[in-house]
Amino acid sequence: MLDNKYRREHVLPLYRSEANRTIEGLKFYLETLESFIETEREREISNLQKKVEHLSEDDQGEFWAWRYPIHWDDIFATHLRASFIVTLMSLAEFHLNIVAEQASEIASTPLKARDLRGSSFEKDRKLLEALAGFRRPSTDTWNSLHEVREIRNCIVHADSTIYRSHNEVRLKSLVAKLPGLSTTHGLIEMSNEFPQHCLAVIKNFLTDLYEEASDMCQKFV
Repeated sequence: MLDNKYRREHVLPLYRSEANRTIEGLKFYLETLESFIETEREREISNLQKKVEHLSEDDQGEFWAWRYPIHWDDIFATHLRASFIVTLMSLAEFHLNIVAEQASEIASTPLKARDLRGSSFEKDRKLLEALAGFRRPSTDTWNSLHEVREIRNCIVHADSTIYRSHNEVRLKSLVAKLPGLSTTHGLIEMSNEFPQHCLAVIKNFLTDLYEEASDMCQKFV
């Protein structure tokens, strides 16, 4: 069994470094992803352009109405960005659980996360705030994380379809509020702004989470 000194000096710093590396890796991945989508879209448009140069203006309009490569936005971009959001939120939940477990042992909390009510996500937050004395992440940061989580849940559990979810009204308000989101026939669509927003939210959350964990460790030396 790990002693608390080892948890403070090795376990939490190790996971903190891992979180930082993963965030930087995901940032690079997102930049590469968006560059790939844009490059391939433009390449296909350029190739198609050569086929319509000899056509009349009316025929060109009809050609593009049927041949414009909308699949780069409607299929590739949509699914790749949605997958990125799922990965980001899973990262946040994983590290939240790790910090809650370690904080519970270091602070010798009277209850463990499993003894509390709610989802795993809610249990971990309750343990950190009510039992381990965490003051960060701030309420605003938690709220932003909850918003990302709600969109992720719609992606995973309702195939990004608002009317299939259990909180349609709430999701509509989030789509209207958050950058880069829109809907078509009840289906959530996202521009490149939304993954960038989510990356910033998760990065801020993990930074605050591990800084607070570090401060807590100083109290239980």
